[in-house]
Amino acid sequence: MNESANAIRKLIEECSEEDRKSLKRYIQGLVPHPLERDWGIDADTILSAISRSSDLTKRGVRGIIAEAVFVNEIMPTAAGSGWQPIDLSGNHSYDALLKKGDKSARIQVKLQRLEEGSPKLYYPKHYPKGTLFVVEVQKTRTGKKTTKTNLPGSETQISTTESVTVDTRPYSFGDFDILAVNMHPSTGSWREFRYTVASWLLPRAVNESLIEIFQPVPAVPNDVWTRDLSTCLEWFEVGNRHRVLTQLLHIRSVGKKSDPQ
Repeated sequence: MNESANAIRKLIEECSEEDRKSLKRYIQGLVPHPLERDWGIDADTILSAISRSSDLTKRGVRGIIAEAVFVNEIMPTAAGSGWQPIDLSGNHSYDALLKKGDKSARIQVKLQRLEEGSPKLYYPKHYPKGTLFVVEVQKTRTGKKTTKTNLPGSETQISTTESVTVDTRPYSFGDFDILAVNMHPSTGSWREFRYTVASWLLPRAVNESLIEIFQPVPAVPNDVWTRDLSTCLEWFEVGNRHRVLTQLLHIRSVGKKSDPQ
């Protein structure tokens, strides 16, 4: 930072809160984010709208934040082990793609599950409390619902369309190669991830070709979950067979799974 910038910073530190807010708006106007230009609205208003939104909307926004952090900050670190990020377009069963020669690694990014504002624990009655958290591994999709109603005071009908969330869909083994779980809910850091090889995830009891919805994510990395992307890519290349949880203590004697508690 040059002398002029340092002098400006010192002056800003001496300003009142209202003056700082005014200066913030001024600077944002000089270097707006592309989204601010596209939408014709400032970032503070966008953030205010998100703050007023429903929990479902906020959950979606948090999910895309996790994905953005991974793509922008974590993926480039794989270059040290020879993996290069590939730009994606269109719809895929994964969020990011890395290539190393003729090898590809498809990565699905998920956010650690929250429940009533707290990190969801994985079967706390069966496993030591606080050791395992939950990531929800399933696809969600939205659809359109069209209804017809009469205009008030007339028999003229109009069609109204609204977005609705419809049935979720399971992932199959083979849809992606690596699962990246953002651990912000429990760590407070958007840059903290856990990674595992997709083929190591728990299968559904009724159909072992499908990935179980609720997967256990450890608070502390272990031999099947790592906080380092390059380590997980190495696991993926080697191709060893593992499971993310070797002792399934939550499986009832009748062979059926209960919901995470």
